Amino acid sequence: MKLSSQAGSDQDTVIIFDNNNVHKYNLLHSSAPIYNVPLWMPAKSAMVQVYGDSGISKLYLSYNYISLAGYKQSLVKNTGEYFPLNTITANNYVTITTSSPNEQVVATPASSVGMSDPGLLYYLVYDGDNINTASFLGTLSDLEQRITIASGKSVSIVNLSGVNSDSYVLGNDASSLNGFSRYSVLTIPPGNGIRGNLSDLTDSPRGSAYTFICLNCTTFHWTSLVFDSMSTIANKGSVTFQGQTPTQKRDQLIKYDPMTLTNSYFPQMIPSDCFTMIMYLSKFSVTLNTVQDYAPWKQPFDGRKGYIFSPSLWSSAANNFNYEFRNDTQQYFYTLNMNKMSLPNNEDQMTLKIGSGTGNPTVNNQYPRDQSSNQQVVAQGNYMQVGLPASAAADVRLSFAMDLNQTTAAPSTTSTTPTTASTTVQTTTSGGFPISYNILLLGFTLIIVA
Repeated sequence: MKLSSQAGSDQDTVIIFDNNNVHKYNLLHSSAPIYNVPLWMPAKSAMVQVYGDSGISKLYLSYNYISLAGYKQSLVKNTGEYFPLNTITANNYVTITTSSPNEQVVATPASSVGMSDPGLLYYLVYDGDNINTASFLGTLSDLEQRITIASGKSVSIVNLSGVNSDSYVLGNDASSLNGFSRYSVLTIPPGNGIRGNLSDLTDSPRGSAYTFICLNCTTFHWTSLVFDSMSTIANKGSVTFQGQTPTQKRDQLIKYDPMTLTNSYFPQMIPSDCFTMIMYLSKFSVTLNTVQDYAPWKQPFDGRKGYIFSPSLWSSAANNFNYEFRNDTQQYFYTLNMNKMSLPNNEDQMTLKIGSGTGNPTVNNQYPRDQSSNQQVVAQGNYMQVGLPASAAADVRLSFAMDLNQTTAAPSTTSTTPTTASTTVQTTTSGGFPISYNILLLGFTLIIVA
């Protein structure tokens, strides 16, 4: 449709509703006329509501039918896989489908943290794998605001306008989002940071979930999380982390709660390009970054605690790492707990070294060869080095503590069920100043620092 109009007063309005009776466009008072504004609406109908108060308003609306018969399905993506919207080219559409039996699909756009993407309005989502026969679900802008479940195993996305977007889109199995009051997906470029406030005080059984995607990088560092003691429900509130998207149904590997969390747990590394955070009955401030070689992760300090996991628990990455925590001017008591260690293949092994200087380490263990009954190692030194070359089947879950005196126990890991959220977030790049935005985005305010 193309709209031309001129309003005569502030009370003159034109409102256009789509096929699902959703309010899509609202034209308010303009002293100058507008001509041929393009409005893209799906079949089969649209409604134009005109309210003229001045008696001198003018309106001209034309429409043109565009056949979708020539549009081809150019790509099929599985749920749990994100992809850029710019892969949806002219005269083509992309389908997201699930391979799970009796499952439905939820599509969610993924915009850059702190950025509002008006281009999402031009991507139409259809309830099925053929846009010529499927019903219209809504635009990606609509789906950003709420969890919208398809009637079947597929949704298809098309762009008729030619107005492109730099955002991404992610499909999930609908059952994996059951119980969440809200679900959002955010993308972050490498070398950036986020700072802000999030909250969830709803009665939703699982809380709210946020999937974070780092574009062209493989590591996140969570650098702080501080619960608001006035708003968080102390014995119920929590924040949990799991790898990839809800569709993969990975274990919740880390859980923070206001009764036990301190600043000594950070920084905490997440070795994945994608993870999901679940919030429940809590309000808190956060900082995280996507700096790939983050020096503070490697630095010991008195009272520090944290977790190390085999990378395959977070993503499909290879189980291969070598972490060294070192301070050549200070001795620490290093405690390492083997909360779980499964090394099923003959070539699987984990190494642990604790020592001082360049001499022989006090501890020089190789697992499973040196596995002990209590699965805890405590030793003093300038450094602790943990390595893992193992197969994808290996499952290693470690917790550690570092202390000047031998007093602090390493944290244990527990599996949890998910839980909900609102947000204020600020982002920082490696070496930048907070510069830019205060943007309301699905219940939370984000500020990006470049």
